[in-house]
Amino acid sequence: MFWERTIELSLDCFVCERVGRTTVLKWGAERAVCMSGRDGHHFTAAGIAAFDVTSQDDRLTLKSAVDFWWAPFQDAKRGGQATPLSSWVRLHYGCYCPHQETSSKGSIQTNVRRPSPVYCAECKTEIAVDVEAPSIRLLV
Repeated sequence: MFWERTIELSLDCFVCERVGRTTVLKWGAERAVCMSGRDGHHFTAAGIAAFDVTSQDDRLTLKSAVDFWWAPFQDAKRGGQATPLSSWVRLHYGCYCPHQETSSKGSIQTNVRRPSPVYCAECKTEIAVDVEAPSIRLLV
């Protein structure tokens, strides 16, 4: 298994003034994309500042730092107050099945029941187990 260098994070976007927007960040990109609704999206001031993978015998760990601009606002549609703390993240991975000699992609996210097995898309062999939800910390 390996971590893809794409992260989806729930952020409050001061550009469209909406809270809880799925924001897509790619390693090396100068800005992120706020998915602002049906078929809509726009750039926003966010990026992956660090992407560190640690591999141990039975564990593959990702630590990432995301840098983003934030300003206080009230949600333009629902009226909620913006906050700089995210509560949801989706991490993307790739994996290889030695039985089928095929690769596939998948993702894990904070709001999935654990432990959650990761299976080969072809032969349904268990490749790994997602045992711990991704955690998010606000560093100021």
